[in-house]
Amino acid sequence: MGQRNSTYIKTLAFVGSAVFLLTVLLYSNASSSRIPAVPFLSAITDAYATPPPQVEQYFPPPDPIRKDYREWNGQSLRELHTCMALGNCGSNQRKVALLAAHWFEEAVVRDWRGGEGVWGMSVYKNLRSLGYTTLFANSFEEALYQYRMFPELVKVVIRNKAGECHQDPKCVKGHTNPTGIPAWKIFDFEFFASRGGHFHASLMKGQWILSANPDDNNHDTPSPIQYIGYSIEEECKKIAVIPLAERSNQVWMLMKEIVYVYDNKFAWDRSYFHRAAEELNLNFVGGWKLNQHYGWDPDTQGEMKDIEDRAHGVINFGKLNQTEFTNQVGTSKVMIGQGNPWWSPSPYNALCQGVPFIHPILHWDKNDPWNKASWYSTQHPSLSRFGPPYVYNVHARNWTGFLDAIEAASTTEIGSHCARFIPEHMTEAAVRERLTNLMETDWKTRAADLLKERLQELEEGRDAYVSVEMTILLASRLILSQVFDL
Repeated sequence: MGQRNSTYIKTLAFVGSAVFLLTVLLYSNASSSRIPAVPFLSAITDAYATPPPQVEQYFPPPDPIRKDYREWNGQSLRELHTCMALGNCGSNQRKVALLAAHWFEEAVVRDWRGGEGVWGMSVYKNLRSLGYTTLFANSFEEALYQYRMFPELVKVVIRNKAGECHQDPKCVKGHTNPTGIPAWKIFDFEFFASRGGHFHASLMKGQWILSANPDDNNHDTPSPIQYIGYSIEEECKKIAVIPLAERSNQVWMLMKEIVYVYDNKFAWDRSYFHRAAEELNLNFVGGWKLNQHYGWDPDTQGEMKDIEDRAHGVINFGKLNQTEFTNQVGTSKVMIGQGNPWWSPSPYNALCQGVPFIHPILHWDKNDPWNKASWYSTQHPSLSRFGPPYVYNVHARNWTGFLDAIEAASTTEIGSHCARFIPEHMTEAAVRERLTNLMETDWKTRAADLLKERLQELEEGRDAYVSVEMTILLASRLILSQVFDL
């Protein structure tokens, strides 16, 4: 597994032993004193015990310059070892979530805020607020080392490409690898609402696939996958809503790359922007890069020309940081989607600041255009359920609908003065409820039920995942049970 990782684990074990001795010598009285050392740890509930000052003084907090997630892991392990030694762990502290997708540590430790980063931050923050112990990993190899430290404490291992471990006899628990990770503890981290089937997707499928976005394709029937979601409520509420009358005379164009007005999901015509700017006396502004190779091949598809036309009200501010982006959105009267990026979290940022969203409908039933069940493709499917004054759904390439929606949205408050709009499923409380379900459900029993279904499928001659060693497993139901750790 690598000498570097082996040395790392030995170091953690030494640190744990040192903490135990220090706590016994220096602090025999159980305590739940808390000294937040790094961002987001201060949000931990009172039901989470941290080391007393007499112990903590010997261990520096994670360095904000180095941004090394292993230092964060070291602190989490100190907190866990200490509370176990003192017998004062919080009610959820002895339950561990291994956050093994790289997006978690990139978001939390290194401040990355792409879509997966927004989701990863929300999952981490709310797990911590519920008092669970979390550790970061960047591979199944690293997660396996962590799992083997305290297999009974680990409740879930969350990573994209869950099937990578399911198919690896050196990773997943089985009769040839009794200290591997049980298949039923591994959950696929999928930003988009995926049912699986793609390369390295979860072979458990169903509730073992976690999604950042609701599976709205099901409409009236329950989705087979597990929606966890994310929330930006806490961060957004720190920002004051600007009254509509005080905002800049501008529409924010949701696009960080020029390709979004050239690719096959572009909903409008590039002439719409300067034409609407002239008709409505509004500037169309955004912050996009001119990368000719982002999702595009200029050699075969031609060069993408910039659409900026300041003389006619189309303005590009260029690449913005997160604060600049948030401020520009908050001072705009409307945010308008282009068709891509798909499922972007940005419309929720806008709505939380009182800014309505123009939502493109890309494919629909021409005979029943307003039947939402027949909207086969939209930019943000979970926003299709809403309407004015929050979301204005507009069919692609409809100039009149485009113009009317922007005019209505730019002159209508989304509620009472300085109101926000946060969908109920996007609140922090809703995310915490779903994460509690993830951490507290008896997945081993659920896996036993799934095993029965898979065995029936095999008997019927259908393909069904039970282990990477399929030919051996087919010969023995006992071995099948071992693979599911039942």
